[in-house]
Amino acid sequence: MKIFAIVVTYNGMRWYDRCFGSLRNSDMPVETIVIDNASTDETVSYIKENFPEVCLIESKENLGFAKANNIGMRYALDHDADYVFLLNQDAWVEKDTLSKLVQTFYDNENVGIASPIHLNGGHSGLDWGFVNYVSGEFISDSYMQKLKKYYQVKFVNAAAWLISAECIRKVGGFDTLLFVHYGEDDNYCQRVMYHGYKVLINTQCSACHDREFRMSFEEQYRHNNFGEDFSRKLKLKYGNINLKMDMDLLICEQKKSIFKSIVRFSFRGVKEHYDMIAILKKIEESRRKNIFGMCVWLNC
Repeated sequence: MKIFAIVVTYNGMRWYDRCFGSLRNSDMPVETIVIDNASTDETVSYIKENFPEVCLIESKENLGFAKANNIGMRYALDHDADYVFLLNQDAWVEKDTLSKLVQTFYDNENVGIASPIHLNGGHSGLDWGFVNYVSGEFISDSYMQKLKKYYQVKFVNAAAWLISAECIRKVGGFDTLLFVHYGEDDNYCQRVMYHGYKVLINTQCSACHDREFRMSFEEQYRHNNFGEDFSRKLKLKYGNINLKMDMDLLICEQKKSIFKSIVRFSFRGVKEHYDMIAILKKIEESRRKNIFGMCVWLNC
């Protein structure tokens, strides 16, 4: 069994010992791939010196989360990976996390993504985002101390994902047409479910995600709601291939709105609707590619 861990790095010196140290100490052997997004600190030299076992891919520019992870996934598939483990640079796992996540695929059918319970960086409670991802059943069972081993969810943050190579070949990589950072993991979960796979939480293992002290409550709210980025919300909604969308009709409605704006001499309105058409055309292309799947976005 070959497992490749993929970590995208960018100026994250404070976390590397815990992140890479946890992979080094895993009871399940793992080959680690790092895609560095043009860090300006000592990231590259530090990893080379302290974690020589890591395969380090240095990008000359910041590619963003989606594209960088796609490079790692393609590398893993090219080297006969059975599973790919995505881990944030500000996250780390327990010694038995990977072995228990692998067991998820043996205990359940059609699993695409297995993820552990996400704890905060202080190991003192649940990650603030994880609470929003899990079902009411999980919360209720946790309170009653009757947790089941597995829970199926529609989404879990990509800070710690174990994905089967089979799933990646069927679903593809992260959508780099619509997303760069924030939203690509939502979209990926949508696609995983469309292609007949499950997203499961394994409650027998955990990972820490150290982000609560880096974001204020207001920033957390904006992160969860994508702030005021209307286009990202639009992409997530209309890019969801589980929902039927008549993109031609949506584009036609925007064209009608352009005509109305011209009649009203609303040049701002004309621009807004033209911009909307451009987004909808991108979404249309994205939906077509993601429905087909088969290593899309990975250049396989």
